[in-house]
Amino acid sequence: MTVVPFIHSGIVLIMTLAALYLGFVGFRRIYIMIRTGTPVDYSDRRKERIQSVVNMVFGHEKVMEDKKAGYLHVFFLYGFLILGIGHTELLFYGLTKFFEGLDSVALKPFLFRNLPFFPDVGVQLYELSQDFMAFMVVLASVIALGRRLSGKVKRLMPRSTDAEIILYFILVLYVSFFGLISTETVFRINLQELESGFLWHLPFSSVLALVVSNAPETVLTAVHWVCWWIHLATFLSFGVYLTFSKHMHLVFAGPNIYFRNFDGVAKPPRIDFETAEVYGADRVQNLPWKTLLSTFACTECGRCNSVCPAYNTGKPLQPKKVLHDIKDNLKVHNFQDIMQFRDKMGQPIDEKKEEEMAFEAKVPLINRESPEQEHILEDGTYPTHGAVHLDELWGCTTCAACVEVCPVLIDTVPTSLIEMRRHLVQMEAADYPQELNPAFRGMETQGNPWGVGQDKRADWAEELDVPVIADQGDREVEYLFWVGCAGSTDDRAKKVQKALVRILKTSGVDFAILGCEEKCTGDPARRMGNEYLFDMLAQENVATLQQYKFKKIFTTCPHCFNSLAHEYGEYGADYTVQHHTQLLSELMKDKRIPLDDKKKIEEEITFHDPCYLGRYNDKYDEPRDTLIQLPGLNKLNEMPRNKKTSMCCGAGGGRMWMEEHIGDRINTVRTQEAIDTGAKTVAVGCPFCMTMITDGTKALGQEDDVKVKDVAELVAECLPE
Repeated sequence: MTVVPFIHSGIVLIMTLAALYLGFVGFRRIYIMIRTGTPVDYSDRRKERIQSVVNMVFGHEKVMEDKKAGYLHVFFLYGFLILGIGHTELLFYGLTKFFEGLDSVALKPFLFRNLPFFPDVGVQLYELSQDFMAFMVVLASVIALGRRLSGKVKRLMPRSTDAEIILYFILVLYVSFFGLISTETVFRINLQELESGFLWHLPFSSVLALVVSNAPETVLTAVHWVCWWIHLATFLSFGVYLTFSKHMHLVFAGPNIYFRNFDGVAKPPRIDFETAEVYGADRVQNLPWKTLLSTFACTECGRCNSVCPAYNTGKPLQPKKVLHDIKDNLKVHNFQDIMQFRDKMGQPIDEKKEEEMAFEAKVPLINRESPEQEHILEDGTYPTHGAVHLDELWGCTTCAACVEVCPVLIDTVPTSLIEMRRHLVQMEAADYPQELNPAFRGMETQGNPWGVGQDKRADWAEELDVPVIADQGDREVEYLFWVGCAGSTDDRAKKVQKALVRILKTSGVDFAILGCEEKCTGDPARRMGNEYLFDMLAQENVATLQQYKFKKIFTTCPHCFNSLAHEYGEYGADYTVQHHTQLLSELMKDKRIPLDDKKKIEEEITFHDPCYLGRYNDKYDEPRDTLIQLPGLNKLNEMPRNKKTSMCCGAGGGRMWMEEHIGDRINTVRTQEAIDTGAKTVAVGCPFCMTMITDGTKALGQEDDVKVKDVAELVAECLPE
């Protein structure tokens, strides 16, 4: 054994151990940072969680919704997996080089070619996989880099230095790969065989080998070993750099998908007011560990920004930036001190030290400073780093478009913003929009955000002979009609309820209302950060409902629908809940609604999907199925953004009670999109959407030409006299 091979393997061993150590330290640091979040249990539904990982990671179910980026990512992922075998093989070869000496530059891979039982055709297929995938990854990297450098893909702006560094890493890795494999091919394959045509198992490397085959042996040897060392160093360095880059999603995307939330979309966690000392989040440690995990799983693809209604109407909010700011804030904390007072399981071992660190680690998560106009970026966003600005957290409509589009199922942005709102509303009563106070007072004192007297809750139904469930005795009612605050107090929404009652009576549906016993479900309070008020209303409503017998609940408000179906379960309620468009669709299919064929719908209609009906509850077909069965209506004029990609009307997240002071009005943009379809009627299925789209037609001067009607109103128009 000569000294040179021993030094060769020694250097490789030192490089490998250094990379493993630095990588371990980096990932351990991230793991401990994630564990500083509050506990959440995701140990249920394991089969579904595993299936989600298979579908989303290996099946690219969400990634492929953007075909261009999706196909690029297919080659990146599977190239990473397939070529990882070759990288590992190269590493073993370097570590065992001293066994054979340096008398030849030709590689003798540790895993395959040295195994006597591995057939030649197996080796050739393996070489084909490495050669082909290396070329495809290089091609994908060039395309991806071109997309970023061109500036033409809006969601990839501003340019990410980190993302570009990763792509350069990949290019160097595989350019050096072709350098070492092509020169190895010259030494391993005779020239006559090369000149006869490229080798099927080395389609790209053999072409390069033929190009360089006439170079002097000393030059080929030098090129081979230079490429070998560059390739190895780049591979090991990539593993270390991974812990500092956005490509940590390679490691954390899978776990983030596994620990997905199955219990409702963007559902804020309940606060135990008897034990909690802090409400909401003013620092990262108040956020759940799953939220902190999501920040490392983020691919920074920008899809969330591209669909966010706030960002796309000139507001400073960017969902991607929220994740990035939370991660930056987390990294600010003194990591060494956190490690010192936590054991390996992440639990405090020194209460006094923990109290000191809780104070020291309180790096502000919320930025309250007014940005200087000259520092605001061209796209309207604020140059805040490691903190979320007030204008950002109050700009969210909780539409969950960012949740729907995320390829790694990050569902924490709306809930994180709600957690910050909770802190502002319940812990710092001066740092939230004071225009919300009337809505809070109304819900607290009168059971509705408009402050209309509770005794007037059933006034809309006085002349309709609508049964009240309290008058039904012990009889079980088939349907409890949850009217909702808007339906009980807003003049325009009352017309929808009256139309629906007419349909129900004509169809012979057994239903009743709560009347003056009904109160707001608390959804607006919860989304605006007043969790205490939501908690109070939820408990009162559940106590009321438990007094009566009914089979199902239906409501015209998607926000009530979502709360009753998904959020009241934490209060011991278990109801079968329907949106009124679901009920109408069922009645249509059962031929229970007697439509008058002479009353045909003449005008063209488009349908606006409510966020809390669509993305929150996956109800897209029922409203359309109902409308399409109306006489004279053969099709809908769909807006470009419809169903899962529908744009919010701007009312969600409590924005119904806040003015838009920054950028364009969301409802106006959405209304214009509806008008552009050529439809003369915009059909809706939500009282909030009704208000916002109607205001949009007025703002655009189209209120006389374009009408806004609920699905129930359109059905009622087709009933016989």
